[in-house]
Amino acid sequence: MNLAVILPEISLFLGALIILMSDVFIAKKFREYFYISHLLALIFCTVTLLLLTKLFTVSEISFYQMFINNPLIIFSKSFAVTLLTVVLLFALSFLSFNQRISAEFIALMMISTVGAMFLISANDFLTFYLALELQGLSLYLLAAMNKKSAKSSEAGMKYFILGSVASAILLFGISLIYGYSGTTNFNALSELYAGGQSTVPIAVMLGFILVVTAMFFKISAAPFHMWAPDVYEGSPTIVTTFFATVAKFTATIVLIRLFYVVAISWVGINKILILVAITSIAIGSFGAIWQKNLKRLLAYSSIGHIGFVILGLAAFNREAIGACVFYMIIYAILSLGSFGFLNLVRSKNAAQAGQEDDLENDKIFDISSLSGLAKTNPVMAFSLATLMFSTAGIPPMAGFFSKFYIIMAALRGGFMLPAICAILFSVVSAYYYLRIIKVMYFDEPKEIMVLDNINNIKLIILVTAILNIGFIAFIDPILLMISNFIN
Repeated sequence: MNLAVILPEISLFLGALIILMSDVFIAKKFREYFYISHLLALIFCTVTLLLLTKLFTVSEISFYQMFINNPLIIFSKSFAVTLLTVVLLFALSFLSFNQRISAEFIALMMISTVGAMFLISANDFLTFYLALELQGLSLYLLAAMNKKSAKSSEAGMKYFILGSVASAILLFGISLIYGYSGTTNFNALSELYAGGQSTVPIAVMLGFILVVTAMFFKISAAPFHMWAPDVYEGSPTIVTTFFATVAKFTATIVLIRLFYVVAISWVGINKILILVAITSIAIGSFGAIWQKNLKRLLAYSSIGHIGFVILGLAAFNREAIGACVFYMIIYAILSLGSFGFLNLVRSKNAAQAGQEDDLENDKIFDISSLSGLAKTNPVMAFSLATLMFSTAGIPPMAGFFSKFYIIMAALRGGFMLPAICAILFSVVSAYYYLRIIKVMYFDEPKEIMVLDNINNIKLIILVTAILNIGFIAFIDPILLMISNFIN
């Protein structure tokens, strides 16, 4: 057993434990301990990234074939830790208003990311399940972090109950796979059923479908998306940012890898993917039209984006896998900018500023509150408009190319009709993205939106917007890099 391959996970986990323990002994002496915990979290994230970069050339299976590292996995982990670092930078304002829970909040995000990193490297269903639960238990607590909010408690309870059901389905699927194949190892399953559908027992196929169903819940793919709008709306904004970036990116990468490693030769399973993909895109497109709350709108938007990834995944080839990973990179960057903007929004009531209050949130996250933002804050309006254009898939933004390569992968896979449906639904979804831009630039301001003057968050939002404009210059190198990473 080579412990060096899990040093990044160990460093991040130790960082979370050190932050929790130092909170017990130091927080009482230093009133503003949250600054120290925040700095420690950033330091341990940096150490983890440095350790990951040393493993980029490592490609090995360890711990009795239960843990695997290769360039794509290391890249995915590095990107996830980078997303966590940016979310932590966003979190400083939240922590300043919630100093009593600062250590627990930061530690839970770090532990959840550790679970996600183990999940990405899982090469056995036992490791897979344990890592998924390590990530999920932290997410349940994060969703219910705001004790003063009834919606936050409701979000945590819904997420916990539905997550428990998904875990039960996952375990039942794993038990079927083991019972009829005699193994839970990914590589062993791939070799055992390399002949395709004719060699796969029905019980094993059913077990794998149950496992995939549980993962569909984790990434909020339709029709397993019911929790997403409520959890996105009810959770504290910074937690929603974590859900939409780190949790969403890692869970989707895991699903992509699960199909590519285990089920790549299982003919017929792509029909399930096509059905889920089109359903997700349709629900994401039409469900968001009637939403007035920005967080709920972006929740439905995420469902539609996941549908595109699953559509590309159905093609079952190396180029399609590369297109899916590329799509998730673009989506994560877009989410950082969009939810970063939401973290700037504050109540007009000075006494409520920085507090997550249900009644106030309904007001400040209403789409109409963006009216006239182009006049009051032109830089943020430009950044948000750019992100919305890219999310809608308007050329020459990065979001257009991410959808383009998915559609091309679907067409090469012979899915002409699903590709056409995806394009039509994408046109429908453009309506609510363009509506946000219309409200910002053409509606008269009813009340001036209050934005925190936090320069680091504003800079990150502006950078993500500029990246989406200039991404066209980096598309070929990034696609080539991803293609080289895929074995």
